[in-house]
Amino acid sequence: MVERFLRPASPAEAVQLCQELGAAFIAGGTELNYKGATKATTLVSIDRLELGFVQQETAALVLGATLSLQDLADSKILVAAGLGVLGQAARAVGSRAIRCQATLGGNVAANKSCSDLIPTLMVLGASLLLSTKAGASEQAIEAYLAAPDRQALITAVRVPRPGPSTRLGRQRFARTVNDLATVNVALSVRLEGSTIAEARLALGGVAPAVVRLAAAENALVGASVEGNGSPLASRLADALRTGLHPIDDVRGSGAFKLGLAIELAERALAHALAAQGGAS
Repeated sequence: MVERFLRPASPAEAVQLCQELGAAFIAGGTELNYKGATKATTLVSIDRLELGFVQQETAALVLGATLSLQDLADSKILVAAGLGVLGQAARAVGSRAIRCQATLGGNVAANKSCSDLIPTLMVLGASLLLSTKAGASEQAIEAYLAAPDRQALITAVRVPRPGPSTRLGRQRFARTVNDLATVNVALSVRLEGSTIAEARLALGGVAPAVVRLAAAENALVGASVEGNGSPLASRLADALRTGLHPIDDVRGSGAFKLGLAIELAERALAHALAAQGGAS
């Protein structure tokens, strides 16, 4: 039961209240109101902090933490920046009613394995802008999610613009159109000529949190993208069979998820290689 609902005027005040009172931050509330959520008696609302912004930098977009997922799904700025794949990921989350309420910062902070946004943000090399007791800071999304500071407030997400030689792909499978993902996959590859110079692969639904699989990434690096793509897909599939050990949960067994992850990763690779540079 919520006993106190506070609305600070600044990120610094929000962080101070959270630390002093043992409170939880709330924005859209979709991660705090579901049946299995941790119950908090004191909530610190960030709805007055004007964090629903989009800032364009030369090499990145800075997306405010209270942007709704529907804002991202509808954003033409993301598409123009070559980040349409992030809008696609947001569009995959639940129903429109949920997306209009849920926020970017809240989705990241919830750190759910089935998140559609987190794998995509990982392969894009995103970082989080944080307000902490010590002041403002920036941290790579993977570093934050590996050891989240629940008393730090995510104020924005910085997403680098993909270069002209970067290709992006994502795939998901869910039991119903509005369900959480059973498995989702995001992939980016950077080309040098016809050779893959760098690869990033993130998978959700296969572990307690979203994971990157270095073995599968390494299997792609140095490979040629010329030809029909079958040898490249086979290298990726072999690396996943060897290095991925999915968990069992209510959405499927580990064996089922392994087969699903391989199929989705191959499709994401095909999608990425068929895309225009820096676009999806």
